[in-house]
Amino acid sequence: MGKRSIWGKRVSGAFSLAALLALLAAAPVMAQEMPGQDQPRNQWVDMEKGPGVAYWVDENGVRTDGPGMMQEEDRQPEAPAPQENGRLEEQPAEVNDQQEEAVPLEQEQPAEDSGRQEEAAQSAVDSEDPAAVQENVSQPDAGRVIDPDRPMVALTFDDGPFAPVGNQIMDCLAQYGGKATFYVVGDRCPSYRTEMQRMAAEGHEIGNHTYEHKYLNKLDAAQIQYQINKGSQIIQEVSGVTPATVRLPGGNKNATVLANVHAPIIMWSVDTLDWKTKNTQSTVDKVLGNVKDGDIILMHELYRQTGDAAVQMIPKLVERGYQLVTVSEMAKYRGGLENGKVYSAFRP
Repeated sequence: MGKRSIWGKRVSGAFSLAALLALLAAAPVMAQEMPGQDQPRNQWVDMEKGPGVAYWVDENGVRTDGPGMMQEEDRQPEAPAPQENGRLEEQPAEVNDQQEEAVPLEQEQPAEDSGRQEEAAQSAVDSEDPAAVQENVSQPDAGRVIDPDRPMVALTFDDGPFAPVGNQIMDCLAQYGGKATFYVVGDRCPSYRTEMQRMAAEGHEIGNHTYEHKYLNKLDAAQIQYQINKGSQIIQEVSGVTPATVRLPGGNKNATVLANVHAPIIMWSVDTLDWKTKNTQSTVDKVLGNVKDGDIILMHELYRQTGDAAVQMIPKLVERGYQLVTVSEMAKYRGGLENGKVYSAFRP
């Protein structure tokens, strides 16, 4: 005689056991496919795994790049490149003592901040005459004078663009007559055209931080060249300028990287660790307590605390007599740049 199953039907004992085992085996998959109350909402996922891994899940359970940012399906997709051209699956982060992180804004960044992003102005940018944009970004800063005999420092911001923070930094630099270098990730640039074109128009340097923020020391020669060349191409298309320098994700390099990055490679001499502390005062103290003439200072455009720290440190650096210059400006007066060479500072 059969037994009653969990569905109330009379089945054999063998069938009942098999059905129960199948149900238990399918449970993890079902849990993944059927969002429940315990599924992530309005929070970052996998932040601890590092650059290129963390992602934001909105209130509808949809994965995006960050709070208030466009979903992937809202963007104009890039045609996938074949494997031989260098595209790889995302590499997990491996942090070392010299490595920068590229995780996005922390969880407390509210979605309402999206009102500060340039997505609202995107349609206006897209309607601009490209020739007019190019003419605009090509105008020199007529009032800018750099004294090679005075101390100078290069503030650099990685992993953007991200307009809420980038515009805050540029607002303050405009007030104090300074310029910065933004090492941007190519596949983020189309989402922030207005900010990118402002960088170029106001004389900030736009550097290449690769197309997808992949660790180049894990790639072969063709893949390295793809990440660099594609990043440069996208930056030029969005901003109208071609990057002159490269910053390696994580600062990771080996002989293959050095042989295949045909541009000056810019490291840093002061690492604020802003990605780790996410603390405004800690970032300010790290800079003001260690800065010297010729320093390249590493920060990240993705954090509100970094933007707040920049607003505090910029006037103090100017008060101390530092000229806030781009990497290429400082290099011009301190020995120049050569393709394939690595630079951490430009001392007098």
